[in-house]
Amino acid sequence: MYMKILLYFLMIILCLNIASAYDEDDLEWACGNSKKLHLSETISNGNFTVEAYNFPRSDQNETMFVGIRLYENGIPVSDQTLVEGEDYIHEDEIRITALEFSVPSSDWTTDLPDELWVEIKMEPIGVPRFDVEFVTDKDEYFTYSPNIEVDLTIQNRGDAEAHDVDVNVGMDGLEVIVGKTHYHCSALEKGRRVDGKPDTTAFDPITLRFGLPSVIEDRIFNLAVNVECYDIRGVKYSHSESYPVKVSGMFRISKSINNNIYMDEIATVTVSLRNDGTLPINSITVSDTLPSEFEPDENSSLLWELDLGAGESRSFTYQLKPMQPSEGGYVIPAAIAKWSWDGRTYTVHSNSPGIAVYGPKIELSKRVDPETIEEGGIVAVEILVKNTGNVLASIDVSDSIPEGAMLIDGASGGRAVLAAGESHTFGYSMRMNRSGSVELPPAVAHFADTHDYDGTVVSEKRSITVNPVVHSARTINTPDQKIATAATANTTTRTDKESGTGSVCTLVGFLAAVFVIRRVKRT
Repeated sequence: MYMKILLYFLMIILCLNIASAYDEDDLEWACGNSKKLHLSETISNGNFTVEAYNFPRSDQNETMFVGIRLYENGIPVSDQTLVEGEDYIHEDEIRITALEFSVPSSDWTTDLPDELWVEIKMEPIGVPRFDVEFVTDKDEYFTYSPNIEVDLTIQNRGDAEAHDVDVNVGMDGLEVIVGKTHYHCSALEKGRRVDGKPDTTAFDPITLRFGLPSVIEDRIFNLAVNVECYDIRGVKYSHSESYPVKVSGMFRISKSINNNIYMDEIATVTVSLRNDGTLPINSITVSDTLPSEFEPDENSSLLWELDLGAGESRSFTYQLKPMQPSEGGYVIPAAIAKWSWDGRTYTVHSNSPGIAVYGPKIELSKRVDPETIEEGGIVAVEILVKNTGNVLASIDVSDSIPEGAMLIDGASGGRAVLAAGESHTFGYSMRMNRSGSVELPPAVAHFADTHDYDGTVVSEKRSITVNPVVHSARTINTPDQKIATAATANTTTRTDKESGTGSVCTLVGFLAAVFVIRRVKRT
């Protein structure tokens, strides 16, 4: 207990000695800035501003003066008069130097104020600053790795010497098996590095070796370095940096697929699992997702259950057929593994591999105009074929004329060579000589490419409505008068009662017509 109190007082005395055992010549200054100032002009550095507020007159022509006013955070703190080459240090925080004056005339006391200038330089106090470099022997550590090795290079990149330097390394739960986590040096000049082995002539970084922990899932350990020191005035400084070290869990899952395939080929997907730990993992559920651009080559649930003993590995495979080419490739979704351990549920995702698919993709469509006409009318048919794939292909398109139609213009088929992204349109006209609802057969396109990949695509079906021609009523002419006769195109079936009434009406009408005709003849 007494030793701790004594040590505490010794440290206080040491700090006081550091703060008192220096003079202004021992101070180190950072690189500053300079500027030529006319009367009332200013220059700033950090929180400090200098104003040239006066050029005093003198009886001695060979001597020039400048009156400066120093501001800190906008508040005046000091007025000084400087000759050329003279400096002023304010509270060991800023140094102000009059570097050069304008050359005066023979009687410089008569010069106008705006013709006089002084070059002022401002330099802030130099302070120690640290840069920490982490170097590991691996980017990622696995369960079977021997250990984690880290080299630390700590350098004073500031503008002043650091005193009473303490370096502490935080391990974030890692266990140190080689090296120390605390280093101390009494002084570290600017530009110098903390030597991990001060008893040797060559520089050595601080080397630490940690035991590799056994973790179930991937984990990041953050190594932290904290540096504390004092400058010559006894002002304390601290600097901290951290570095992530990735340690992979004992369970591994990965997914692979062919790098590239052709449209008529099959891709094989493999899901691989491994237990790199020393304990078994039971009741693992593995699920996968079918990518939307593919269809399964065979029935597969994409769901598996398994146990993995220590050091054991398993794999599952299934096959996919591509539905659409893509030279840029598709990203296959990650597989997911889940299991429970010690009352906690773990979920691990695999990688997401990519695959490129090559080949033509032919799309065929059919359009008619108009969709409703009268019997004997003309219909225009347009067939559009497009290659949405990434490989050139030759196309042979054919279409069929429905029964009761006659081709009057164009051709109902044709051939073309389509590069990736290109399209071609075929068209013809036909006369419809039958009425009713007419269904047009689909167009058919056969394609082939230079890789012996071929196929057939069919367009959608189209239908049109053909209305019968409607004939107007006819009139019968007599020598003296026109007698209208009604022509009926359709007959309807009536009940017996309705049929009798109709016959009577017909007879009455007929007799009336005869009577009228006879009367006309008599007159």
